[in-house]
Amino acid sequence: MSMRVCTYGSIEEADPARWDELVIGCGAPVFYRSAFLRAFERFPLHGVRSHVYITGEDEHGTLVFAMPVYVIRGVDPMRVLHDHFPAFGDETVLVNHVWHCYDTWIPTRRLDPDIVGAVLWTMEALAADLGASLWGFTNVDGTGALARALTAAGMTGIQVDERFLADVSAIPDIDHYLATLDHPVRSNLRRYTRIAQRAGVVAGIADVEHADLEGFVALARAGAAKYGNADYYRPGVFEGFLRDLGGHVRVFEQRLGDRLIGSTVLLVDEKTLHWWVAGNDYSAVPQISPFYLACLAAINEALITGKPRVEAGRRNPRFKTRHGLRPRPVQAYFMPTFQRAAT
Repeated sequence: MSMRVCTYGSIEEADPARWDELVIGCGAPVFYRSAFLRAFERFPLHGVRSHVYITGEDEHGTLVFAMPVYVIRGVDPMRVLHDHFPAFGDETVLVNHVWHCYDTWIPTRRLDPDIVGAVLWTMEALAADLGASLWGFTNVDGTGALARALTAAGMTGIQVDERFLADVSAIPDIDHYLATLDHPVRSNLRRYTRIAQRAGVVAGIADVEHADLEGFVALARAGAAKYGNADYYRPGVFEGFLRDLGGHVRVFEQRLGDRLIGSTVLLVDEKTLHWWVAGNDYSAVPQISPFYLACLAAINEALITGKPRVEAGRRNPRFKTRHGLRPRPVQAYFMPTFQRAAT
């Protein structure tokens, strides 16, 4: 197959309209939309040394794949590098996407060996040119086509985490969803709902223009600080990123009077509602958990907006499985520069 591979330094140079047509057509998640990539350029959620957009065209000039890659150093909030590739934990690394993306794709019209080979060859060359000691992919669905393609290309996957999702396509409404849960879990959600109502908690979904994003960041940082990871939510940057992302963002807010006690950022694409990030004040109404109510709200929002799938990101397995979300293994595929297997 004849293929022309190009690299660009900004999403605007890569023809965003054509990029999005490919991303939507192959079903890749919101993390690959030009709006997300543009927002990250303007408001980088974590430090990057370089960002590059790789595209491949066939002999007819048709875009057949498109993907972002980033050069990072000393940025490892999920501890993927330090825990699983410790020799490279403090080195410069070329990675397939930002850490806030938990579902890695090569957006393409066909994930065949020619395309995978072109992507791997280009990433290895970029790693060498940009001074990265390690290059590859993280947050790959271990049960998916990309994992199989990378394995076939000679890369070895290591499980680094789990992510959680639910198929709600056959569930007509929130009562039917509750009926799928074990009785204690279902009763607890209903009890929390009643207590919140009696306490005067007011909850609702806001669009990004009307949401209290500064309040969200304050809550999220307070929660993340317990794990030494507050800068996953950088003040000023995170709010700017969400505003730039615009119509892909919904925010579920819970208020007790003038006090924001829960805020959950939901991302939406054509088929999926992503229960992405959250911040909660558990002291406001001690008898309830705003996090539990946010779970119920996310499922309900997916049902009423016709999204067949809910994604809930990585970790917190006990809570997520009890509430109807199912795990998938998340794998990383990395290789030292200049030591790529033949494809």
